[in-house]
Amino acid sequence: MDCTAIILTIGIIFAASFFSTVSGFGFALVAMPVLTLVMSVKAAVIFVLLLNLVLRAITMYRVRDGFDKETVILTTLGSVIGMVPGSWVLKGLPAAQLEVFLGAVLVVATVLLSLQCTLPIRNKTCGRFGAGILSGFFGASTSVSGPPLVLYFLNEKLPKDVMRANMIWFFGLSGFLTVLVNYFYGNVSGTVDCSLLLYTIPVMLLAI
Repeated sequence: MDCTAIILTIGIIFAASFFSTVSGFGFALVAMPVLTLVMSVKAAVIFVLLLNLVLRAITMYRVRDGFDKETVILTTLGSVIGMVPGSWVLKGLPAAQLEVFLGAVLVVATVLLSLQCTLPIRNKTCGRFGAGILSGFFGASTSVSGPPLVLYFLNEKLPKDVMRANMIWFFGLSGFLTVLVNYFYGNVSGTVDCSLLLYTIPVMLLAI
């Protein structure tokens, strides 16, 4: 990777880490569109997932007393179901088709978040579990796991601090499991230049 690409990567990781620390989500939503300009889409997905582990480990500790355990456990269990087919999509789709899929996910996510769609919630247990499944699927296949969960929590009208803490803990737990599932699918080994992590982790810590 040339110097310009490294500088661009460092800049976008700083911005994504800053935004995600403030809001509780959005790391991949900010990082992925730019990272696919400097590396393959599959490498970008795994790179974001690995960096997300560092980000979440720190922010999870900071909000350890503010999250709702039942909600986080339920959504995380749902995500496990979703991440299995999501990892298969990442492994099976050709790069060109994966880029189209990622682009569609980013556009739809941005539109839905900007519109702040509201739907009546009749069963919170099913809603949280379903949001976890969707989040796990898109997290494993594109690393953009946030929008399904954010849209659902916005509809639940949770207090801001509780919603942020729930998302941080969910994304931390599901992120670790997503990397684990992708590892067993063979998507991790040899995908990312590990030296690039050495450039970006200090910048991520600064942004946090």
